[in-house]
Amino acid sequence: MEQFLKLLSQSLEALPSDSGRYAVAFSGGVDSAVLLAALTRLVPRPEVRALHIDHGLHPDSGAWVGHCRVIANTLGADCVSRQVHIENKAGESLEALAREARYQALGELITPGEILLTAHHSDDQLETLLFRLFRGSGVKGLRGIAEFKRFRTGFLARPMLRISREEILVVARAWQLDWLEDPMNQDIRLDRNFLRAEILPQINKRWPAANKTVGRTAQQMTEAQELLDGVAEVDGRSIKDAARVRQADLLVLPAPRQRNLLRYLIARLGLPTPAARQLDTLLKGLRVQRADAETQVQWPGGEARIYRGVLYLFPPLGEGSGDGYAGEISLSRSWTGPEGSLFLVRGTGPGLPDAWVKEGLAVRFRVGGERFKPLLHDHSRPLKKWLQDAGVLPWLRGRIPLLYHNDQLVAVGDLWISATVSGLPDSESGWQISWINHPQLT
Repeated sequence: MEQFLKLLSQSLEALPSDSGRYAVAFSGGVDSAVLLAALTRLVPRPEVRALHIDHGLHPDSGAWVGHCRVIANTLGADCVSRQVHIENKAGESLEALAREARYQALGELITPGEILLTAHHSDDQLETLLFRLFRGSGVKGLRGIAEFKRFRTGFLARPMLRISREEILVVARAWQLDWLEDPMNQDIRLDRNFLRAEILPQINKRWPAANKTVGRTAQQMTEAQELLDGVAEVDGRSIKDAARVRQADLLVLPAPRQRNLLRYLIARLGLPTPAARQLDTLLKGLRVQRADAETQVQWPGGEARIYRGVLYLFPPLGEGSGDGYAGEISLSRSWTGPEGSLFLVRGTGPGLPDAWVKEGLAVRFRVGGERFKPLLHDHSRPLKKWLQDAGVLPWLRGRIPLLYHNDQLVAVGDLWISATVSGLPDSESGWQISWINHPQLT
C-alpha cells in the first residue's frame, strides 16, 4: 500500500499546478473510492472534497447519493452532490450524453484554482484508445485521456493513469473499502462496456504489458499533435477570426494542411471535432468557388457554412421561434426568445412614436414576401433584397425579429425603422430597438 501511496503522491507533485486543493469526481465505484481514500491517507493530508453527480438513470441513484455521503464522511471529506437531467436524443450515445452532463455539472461545482481529480487508470486509457481507434479518430483522438489540463475555473487531472485496475482492486480490498457497482456497467450492449468485459481481458491475457505500451503511444500522439498545432499556427497566421475564415486562406494550402488547420480552428472555438466524413464534405465545399455557392455541414455540437467566399464556424443555432410565431413588446414589456432579447430605448433621432410603443408591437419572423421601406430611403422593396444588400447571412435572415404595428412592418430587428414614422407625432425623438444576445449577422 505504501508503494501505491508513493505513486499517487508523485503524480500529484508532478502536476503543473501547486494549488493543493482537490475535488474528487466521486461516483462511489471502486476506482473513485480508492482515490478518495488514498488522498485522505497522504502525509501531509491535502485539502480534499468529494463531488457526486446523480445522473438519474437508475432507480437506485438516489440511494447511491446517500451511500457516497456516508463513505466520504467516514473518510473525513465533505461530499457535495448534484442531480442532472439527461435527455436521451435519437442517434446520440447515452454514455456520451451522460459524460457531457457530468462534466458540465462538475465544472460548475469546482472552485477557482481547484484541481478536479478523476479516477481513470491505465485500463481506461487502453479502452479509450481502442474505442477511438475503432471510430477512426486521428492523432488528436489517439492522445487518449489527458493527464492534466485547464478545466473551467480550475484544472482537471488523472493521477492514476499509470496504475492498473487490478492494482486498484488490491488496494480497495486491503483497506476494506465499501463501493458501489453500477448495473449499467454490466450492459455489454454499450460499446465501452463490451470492450471492458469482452475484449480487454483477452488483450491483457495475451499482452500483459499492453496498458504500459499504449500509455507510451498516447504520449507520442500528444507530441505529434503539438507539432500539428504548430504547423496550423503558421498556416493560420493571417486568420484574425477563427469563426470567419476566407476561403482563399485555406485553398492556398495542400489538402492535408487544410484539414489540419480546420481541426485546429474548430478546436480554438471550443467546438467538437467533426468526423472525417463531415470534414471531407467541408473540404469539397471549399473547392467550389462560384459566387452563389453555399455549403452547409453539421455535426454534433458544431456547424460550418460557406457563403460569399467565407467559411463560418459556429455552435448549432438550435430551434428558432418559427414563421408562425407571434409575440409582443411594449414600454412595460421586453421580449426574449431563442433569437435574443429586444428592448425599447429612447433615441435622439427619428424612431417609433410613443403611441405605438404604449399600445404594444407584435413580434414576428419572416414568412416570405414582406416588403419594406426603411427610414431615409426612397423606395419600398422586398425585405429579402434589403437583407441581401446588407450582407446578412442567409441562415440568420429568418431569425431577425420583425416588429409590426397594426399588421404593418415598422422595424426589422435593430437594423431599420420604417419610413412610415416620418412626420408622426413624437417620432423625431422616438423609440429605438435594442437587440442583444444574437449571433453576428454579417
